[in-house]
Amino acid sequence: MSLAATFGGFLAIFTLLSALPAQAMDHATGGTGVADLDELIAIARQMNPELAMAALEDDAVAARVAGADTLPDPTLVWQAMDIPRSDATGLPARLPRTDKLFVRQQVPLWGKRDLKREMAEADSRKAVILHRLVEIELIARLKTAYADYHQAHQAMDIDRDLLPRLDSIAKLARARYMQGVGRQQEATGAEIERTQLAAELAAVEVTRHKARIRINGLLGRAPETPVAETPRLRPVPADLDLAALTETALRRNPQLLAEDAGIQAAQAGQELAEKGWYPDLGVSLGVVKANGRFDGYEAMLEVNIPLQGGLREAEIGQAKAESGKARTRRRLQELAIGNALAEAYWSLRAARNTERLISETALPQAQIGFDSAVRAYGVGKGEFIMVLSAEQQLRRSQIDLLKAQLDQQMQLAEIEKLAGGDL
Repeated sequence: MSLAATFGGFLAIFTLLSALPAQAMDHATGGTGVADLDELIAIARQMNPELAMAALEDDAVAARVAGADTLPDPTLVWQAMDIPRSDATGLPARLPRTDKLFVRQQVPLWGKRDLKREMAEADSRKAVILHRLVEIELIARLKTAYADYHQAHQAMDIDRDLLPRLDSIAKLARARYMQGVGRQQEATGAEIERTQLAAELAAVEVTRHKARIRINGLLGRAPETPVAETPRLRPVPADLDLAALTETALRRNPQLLAEDAGIQAAQAGQELAEKGWYPDLGVSLGVVKANGRFDGYEAMLEVNIPLQGGLREAEIGQAKAESGKARTRRRLQELAIGNALAEAYWSLRAARNTERLISETALPQAQIGFDSAVRAYGVGKGEFIMVLSAEQQLRRSQIDLLKAQLDQQMQLAEIEKLAGGDL
């Protein structure tokens, strides 16, 4: 076979293959539907064990609300009085004596029961909000794992597209060497480069497999359960505004809402501690049995006397400290969320700019450079090392584009987590 015929066949193969990377990039960026991810999120909401535990915690806390303001259990009291002494034995005689049987009930006053119920209701709201927080964090992890899965899937497509190209280059290098116009190092170099790319493809396959295991773990199902083989990136909103995102986060971030509920509970606890200075009432009602017959009734009122000033002051001081700690923690959370949101926002913008530069400049130039290097080498006007360098630059540009897209997905997931839900 002549060199011209070999090169002509190679150019035909190369022309056919040259469109594949562009198609791969279109596949990586063109899908706007997120049905696959939406289905995974729906499964996670139903099957994830963490969410199930949070739901049970909701039920447990809600059950405590119903009994938060109930009266304490009454006390049944039996009292034997006027017991005579037996002359024969010196022991107490059974009769005659007076028996009293009455029920004693403690009644908290001054709105203490209302404050206890308010504390329980605030704790219940906090549990519901924390359930929502677990759900949002789970969805954010699922979005990140899904983006990893997508990136690995697309990286495999890139490597699979490049492998036939390297095969063609290796065939051309061998043909040149056999016809005496090339060097053996070129043929072996092409084989080495192809082997390295195949090894990278195998490594990416492992990464993809791990991402699938992560996804299934978040869904609460077996590691090898199939996941959509054609994942799609979620569209990233182009008109995000940091001030609007911050306002949204301050309004609906579950951590802040949970802290607000905690502040309400702590405030009610402080008021309850301060009302410890006010006495409570005890009511007793009963019957009197004298000489074997019921002959009257008895009623009694009791008022406790809060004389233990040190105890009351300690309880009030603790409650005030808890209330102040809750407010301080809320301010710290607000500051941390604002900083994290700003960081994710600017990281998203940087990743978007990187994607634009790569897709508009670096990737087209790398494609042109690779095409030129192959053509020059095919007609004996270029060096083989230039072909390999151009091929590596092309793949690096394609992978960098995927990384920029993945970074945007990760930052978008972080922003949505901080904002309290999808944008």
